[in-house]
Amino acid sequence: MRFVLFSLTVLMLTAGIAMAEKQEKNEKPRAREGFRKERVARIKSGKYSRMLASMVQKTARLELTKEQKEKVGEIRAKYINPIIAEENQSRTLQRKFLSQLHSPEFDSSTLKTTAKDTDKINAEIMDMFIDGIAELREIVGPKNYAKLTPVTNIDRHTLIKLKAEHTARARQQAAEQNAKKEPESKSDKSE
Repeated sequence: MRFVLFSLTVLMLTAGIAMAEKQEKNEKPRAREGFRKERVARIKSGKYSRMLASMVQKTARLELTKEQKEKVGEIRAKYINPIIAEENQSRTLQRKFLSQLHSPEFDSSTLKTTAKDTDKINAEIMDMFIDGIAELREIVGPKNYAKLTPVTNIDRHTLIKLKAEHTARARQQAAEQNAKKEPESKSDKSE
């Protein structure tokens, strides 16, 4: 009798564990799905602040006066930092919009207000970006500004591509230098 009870207990525990594992597997994709939906709703995080920062960083290659360099440095505090703050606020509103939308009892007037607030902030971001680029152009002058363009949207894929191009150029230069050294060393050996 003990053997039957022991076997039955083990069987019940095993079945319970298997059912719990199956339930966990079914719940995990739902959590991931919500995260993906939230990511889709976000604004391309910081694209305007990154583009303006990239343009400001490119000015380091230019031959600017001390006064010009100081004015370019002021652009970060005047435009880039406020743009970053606005982009963060826009993302927060977009997350709020998405969470409201997922609720079965959502209020359409609240959703409309949140969407309008997001659009207003995005318009402010664009205005600040354009003002910052215009001021940068005035500081460095049209000829130097032409050296800074095109303005690029810096994202992860762009950075990976730039890194790959840089690595390829470095390898090619190293191969060219090695090719120049080889004939010299062969001629030395033949003499």
